[in-house]
Amino acid sequence: MEELIKILDDSLKYLRHEIDEHVIYIYVTSERDKVKCPFCGKETSKVHSRYKRTFQDLQIQGKKVIIVLFNRKMFVVIQNVSIQHLQNILIFCSIKLRKQID
Repeated sequence: MEELIKILDDSLKYLRHEIDEHVIYIYVTSERDKVKCPFCGKETSKVHSRYKRTFQDLQIQGKKVIIVLFNRKMFVVIQNVSIQHLQNILIFCSIKLRKQID
């Protein structure tokens, strides 16, 4: 399972999975410690919030596959004035994923 998750994105870490009658849930987390601000180029490891994001993949043996990502939103302070929030964006999926803040 870990190899499958690394194919999606090297920064993902497999946590566990659950299989019920109709759905396979795969739980992963991002291992990225830092993200780069697209405006100023500064890297940051400051965490603004944590959230859970889900997305669906192709079915496996007739079961829906849902990947549950535990992710962080980071922030960077620009010139001691403004705060820019940075998404930990994954290369294999759209930004428009279902998001839940826990």
